[in-house]
Amino acid sequence: PLLTQYGIYLGKLVHGDLGTNFYGNSVTAELSVRYPVTIKLALIAILVEIIIGIGAGVWAGVRRGRFIDYLILISSLVVISIPSFVIGSLAQLLFGLKLNWAPVAYVARLTRSNLIENQRADYVRTAKAKGLSGFRTVTVHTLRNSLVPVITYIGYDFGALMGGAIVTERIFNINGIGNFIFRSISQRDGVSVVGAVTCLVLVYLLANLIIDLLYGVLDPRISHD
Repeated sequence: PLLTQYGIYLGKLVHGDLGTNFYGNSVTAELSVRYPVTIKLALIAILVEIIIGIGAGVWAGVRRGRFIDYLILISSLVVISIPSFVIGSLAQLLFGLKLNWAPVAYVARLTRSNLIENQRADYVRTAKAKGLSGFRTVTVHTLRNSLVPVITYIGYDFGALMGGAIVTERIFNINGIGNFIFRSISQRDGVSVVGAVTCLVLVYLLANLIIDLLYGVLDPRISHD
């Protein structure tokens, strides 16, 4: 009987039917209203990570051992040590909006460490010996290889942001997937929780598929055959 129930659920899932919730409403309809809100928040956070995190990491890597390098290292360490829900509460208090600085700090430190490591590679020395400028050497050659582990982390963090939306959306009272899951758990609405988590998993898998495809773009030596 249990296998039969699983089979019925999977069959409905394939057709986009996640069942009905505690109030008799379609879970799919409930999620379709809230999903754009959560996706928007996650994409904004990822965009902030990419622009500020990678930019700060490159700046620190190029200026290794100088004041700006130590400043970025210390500030990122401080931000990493603060729990995200504390940052969220402080952001709500100070700015009235979500600021996702913790992932930025991780991305900055990861970009810096990989950039410094790749600057010692033979192909970088060859590029400099051929007369390429420092800017072109970093942006065209060194940075591309340094971004492979960075986008791996960003793909992981996208899933963490989707899952962490439960805390974020609860703090800021945002009507997204996270708030929907929190409310469903509080009301013991198991159908809604299973449906919402299933959708989160599918989005996470899609994000990781895109990350895998980006590997070949950043490093042509990586083959998807």
